[in-house]
Amino acid sequence: MSIRFKLPLLVLAAFIINILLLYGYYNFYLSGEIAGYNSSMREQLQIETDRIIKKVESSQDFSQVLQIISQTENLNIQVVDESGRTVFNAENDGGVSIEINSFGMFHHDNKVYLLKVTRPVSLKNISSYYVVWNLFIAEIFIICFILLFIAAIFYFNYVKPIIALQKSMERYKKGIHPQNVARKDEIGLLQNRFVKLTEAIEKEKQKQNLIIASISHDVKTPLTSVMGYAERLKKNNLTAERYERYIDIIYNKSVSIRDLIDEFDEYLNLQMQSGLKLQRISAEKFCAILKSDYEEELAEREVAFSISVSCPDEILFIDIPKMRRVFGNIIGNSLKHFSHKKPSIAVICSKQGDSVLFSVEDNGTGVSEEELRKMFDPFYTSDKSRSVAGLGLSISKEIVEACNGSIWAENNESGGLSVKISLPVEN
Repeated sequence: MSIRFKLPLLVLAAFIINILLLYGYYNFYLSGEIAGYNSSMREQLQIETDRIIKKVESSQDFSQVLQIISQTENLNIQVVDESGRTVFNAENDGGVSIEINSFGMFHHDNKVYLLKVTRPVSLKNISSYYVVWNLFIAEIFIICFILLFIAAIFYFNYVKPIIALQKSMERYKKGIHPQNVARKDEIGLLQNRFVKLTEAIEKEKQKQNLIIASISHDVKTPLTSVMGYAERLKKNNLTAERYERYIDIIYNKSVSIRDLIDEFDEYLNLQMQSGLKLQRISAEKFCAILKSDYEEELAEREVAFSISVSCPDEILFIDIPKMRRVFGNIIGNSLKHFSHKKPSIAVICSKQGDSVLFSVEDNGTGVSEEELRKMFDPFYTSDKSRSVAGLGLSISKEIVEACNGSIWAENNESGGLSVKISLPVEN
C-alpha cells in the first residue's frame, strides 16, 4: 500500500486507539471514582444544608440569613413554599459550572418550605476536581504510549528502510550491487528503481569499455600498417612502382581509419540525440526514394535490384534521412556476402496488421543462427579482419526503434538473408 494512504490510516488508527483507551479507563476505573466522589460531595453538601436549615428555623427573617450564607459560602440557594412559588432565590454568577444539589425541608411561621442548595464548581477551577485531573494524566500517558508506538512503526517501516537504501548507495560506491525488495510502497519502488539504475549504469559501463576496446583494436590494425609502410618509404632504394603502391596502401588504410571513426561518430551522435525529425510520407514515395538512391549504383555493380509496393497509400511517420541510412546499411551489408555471379537484392513493402513491413532480401550466403542473434549488437561483425566497426546494423536498430518500429533478420529460401523492418502506420 502507498505511504500516502498508510499515513492517514495510521493517524485514524491512533485517534481510535486513544478514544478506546480513554473509554476503557473511564468505564473500568474512573466511573466508580466519579460516582464515589460525587456521592461524597453530596453528603458534605447535605450536611451543609442541614446546618443551614437549623439557622433558618431559629431566625426571624430567613431571607436575610440565607442571603448572607449564599454570599459568604458561594452557594446558590432557592426556597419554595407549599404552593410551589419561589419565595427566595440567591445566585452567584460563576459562569459555566458543574452543579451539585441537595434538598431539605424547614418550618418557619407555621409554614413548610423546601430548601434547595446548589454548590457550583466553575469550569475555570475544574483542575481542582481530582477525577478530571486523573483523566488528564491518563490522557497524557495514552498520548505518550501512542506516540512511542507510532515512532516505532515509523522507524521500522520507513526510517530503517531509508537508512538501508542510503547504505546500499554507499556500498554501491565500493562495487557492491543493491538487491530488489518485495515491498510495494514508494520506498520499495525507490529501492527497485535504484537497482534498475545501477543495472543500467553497469550496462553502460560495459558498453563504454567495449567502445574503448573496439576503437583501440579497429584503429590499431590499419594504423600499424600505415606506420609500417611509412617506415618503408623512408628507404631510398624503392622503385617508383613500389613507392606508388605503398602510397596507395597508406591512403587506403587512412580511408579505413576515417570510415571507422565516422561510424563511431554516427553511433555516438545517435546515442546522444534528444529526438528525431519525424515526417509523414507514403510507403510509395519512400520506396521511390530508395529506388532513386540505389537502382543506378547497384546496376553499375551488376546487382539486380527491384522494389515492389502492395500498400502505396499507407502513411509512415519516420525520420526520412535516417531511415534511408538504415536501408543503406542493410544493402551495404548484403553486398559483402554475395558468393555467385548473379547477385540480387529485392525490397518488398506490404501491409501487415497496423504496420507496414519492409523486407530486404538478397541471394547471398546467409548467416548462421548465432550470427542472427548477434548481428544487431553493437560492435559485432562477421569480418574477421575487423576492417569495419560492426556498428551499421546496431545503428539501424536504434533508428528503427526510435521510430516505434522493430527490425530482425532471418535466412530466406534462396539461401540468402532477409532483413525485416516493421513500422507503424500513421492514422
